Amino acid sequence: MDYSAASSGLHASVLDEVVLLPGWDEIHLETWAEQVAELIAAPDTFLIPTLDLEARLLAQYFGVHERILAPNKRVLDTVTKPPEAVAEALGVRLPESSADTDWDAVERFIRHTPHGAWVKGQHYEAFRVRSVEQALAAGRFVEREWGGNWHLEAHVPGQECGIAFVARGGVLLDAVLMSKAILTPEGKTWSGEVAELPEQLWERLRVYTADVGWNGGGEIETIRTWEGDMVLMEVNPRFPAWIHGATTCGANLPAALVTERGRPGERRLAPGFTRVVEEISVAPELGISSYPWGPSDGINPATKHPSGMRGLGRRDLLSEPTALRGPSSAMPSHSPRQQQPLEDALSLTSYEAVLEAPSEDRATPSRQILTPLFDERVAALRARFADLPHTVLAHSIKTCPHPELLSRAAGLGLVAEAITLDELEVAVGHGFDPGRALLNGPAKWWPARAEVRCGAFFADSVEELAHLLRALDVGFRLTADVVGVRVSAPGVPSRFGLSFDNSADLAQTAALVGELLGRLGARWGMHFHQAESVLGPDRWRHEAAAALASAGPLADRLGDPPAVLDLGGGWHVDDLAILRSSVDHVLASVPDRLRAPETEIVLEPGKILTQPAAAVITRILLAKGRGSEREVIVDAALGDIPEARYRAHPVARFTDGEWRPVARGTGRVLGRSCMENDILATEVDVISLAEGDFLAFGMCGAYDLSMAYPFGRGHATGSLS
Repeated sequence: MDYSAASSGLHASVLDEVVLLPGWDEIHLETWAEQVAELIAAPDTFLIPTLDLEARLLAQYFGVHERILAPNKRVLDTVTKPPEAVAEALGVRLPESSADTDWDAVERFIRHTPHGAWVKGQHYEAFRVRSVEQALAAGRFVEREWGGNWHLEAHVPGQECGIAFVARGGVLLDAVLMSKAILTPEGKTWSGEVAELPEQLWERLRVYTADVGWNGGGEIETIRTWEGDMVLMEVNPRFPAWIHGATTCGANLPAALVTERGRPGERRLAPGFTRVVEEISVAPELGISSYPWGPSDGINPATKHPSGMRGLGRRDLLSEPTALRGPSSAMPSHSPRQQQPLEDALSLTSYEAVLEAPSEDRATPSRQILTPLFDERVAALRARFADLPHTVLAHSIKTCPHPELLSRAAGLGLVAEAITLDELEVAVGHGFDPGRALLNGPAKWWPARAEVRCGAFFADSVEELAHLLRALDVGFRLTADVVGVRVSAPGVPSRFGLSFDNSADLAQTAALVGELLGRLGARWGMHFHQAESVLGPDRWRHEAAAALASAGPLADRLGDPPAVLDLGGGWHVDDLAILRSSVDHVLASVPDRLRAPETEIVLEPGKILTQPAAAVITRILLAKGRGSEREVIVDAALGDIPEARYRAHPVARFTDGEWRPVARGTGRVLGRSCMENDILATEVDVISLAEGDFLAFGMCGAYDLSMAYPFGRGHATGSLS
């Protein structure tokens, strides 16, 4: 029985009879139930569903039926995602998961999941994701095409394994363990190794199937980690697609289900199987000529679900809440992460409290600098490193060049980190000491100056080191205490940094650095720079430690440990609480020859300090649409908040004399420019917003500030006031 003539299995010559029903997207469920009842009325006839949703429909329409070998409603309740009851019964753990699909929550989950994450639907689909944009796109696809909810699940490295089993009326009849050897691009088993289920796992499975009264086939998908642990991914209330592979190895589970014969006491299983495709010709009258569907979100539904099964998933009948979902839209994770201390979270949520009240004649859009939040972040970070000697905080000019914040940072004793000489001059003009400033960037010496003074510079290439020596030969005057090199991260593709894998490159770098040290009377230093906000804390720690360790041969050639270790890279604003532990982890892994007791540790935390320090005030120009389709257009645009494309910003509304956060909803806030992607906020409650209302976008103090441009105002240059 199937629901599409495009299913290749229908054309196998071993079939005695084929029943082809309408596709799921057009089927009438009551009529379907009547047809199923007629089919199983014949003597010695059993229906064994092989689709999750089909099994759920059978449980809904027929309950427990002696001719339908499928799990009942009680069983189905235990296998909802994540299947906590099954994990407890089998004595295995579940991967970390979260049903909170808010932008910030998704971003936080993925950044703290070093091996990536999966977006999983309530009944079908699983997409590997590494960014919040990928996760939200996959989640929208699941909701739109399948109905029901979706959740995030941490990827667990290891070997995929599956347990296929059969039980009749709660009596476990047979089970095998299959380790996946070769997978298709869609993650389906192509080749596998089959073995008997270990006795302890068999006994736990026996108790579970008896407790819930399992009836029919089932599959338990697991990961065997590289440490040997078993992690439960999901439980499917039907046979797996590879079940015939187990049969060819000597374990015919479907036959055991129909005949109610248990596992033979003595059997020798063949070690494994490989699936083979046989191409056959099909009669044109069956309608197998071409698929009428096209790709959607990068997925071709014709090749994966030709029966229109996604249409069935959208039926309200199958969209009951899962174990992860409840009345609240933001349920906690299955394995809660350690929450950051409240004092570190204040700046992320209280920007409304420090915003000034807008007057009706206020020009919008405009930017308000929130120096109290900047001061708070600097003080909190300093407190965390108070007991680590020789620690210096640097302010990244490119991240936030606003004059008020530059002067504030200089007054608080931060050093300037610049990527050009022009940036350095701006920093010095706002109070930074040039003798302590840091120079980074791949081409920092242009436009040429007759004389430059800085505390340290870090070369990005051997060509830059050679260029400096040539400049010194023709009269360039450079004063610097530290000659540094930027070290590339072994596991991060990047256009920046020096690698020391090649002995010739190592020798050339050491020679050039050594000559510069002699001519400038300087010491040497190392710089690692990768954005923690992109890599996540776990991967950042790993890459930083590996990058610094790779410079050990350079230290050996230069004869001394570096005088400065500069740990750069923009940190995510949520991660202030773990910055110290991450730095400690890296420093503990650095070999002795790369760090002396007097080595200076420079931190360039970037946006972790400045992101909360500005807000964009804007006014609603137009409201359109109704209900869930309502949208508002404001006088700000993507040019004012460029990072709106990459991360969510908190939004507040000025009402009743105070700023109040705008709740999550289904509406959008759109910019005024004539660009399709000028979308400043999504999934916000705009139903009560009206024309003329003031809105404030928070977290605009980092790259939103430095990259803002006056697009659409008739100016070629300039910045938001």
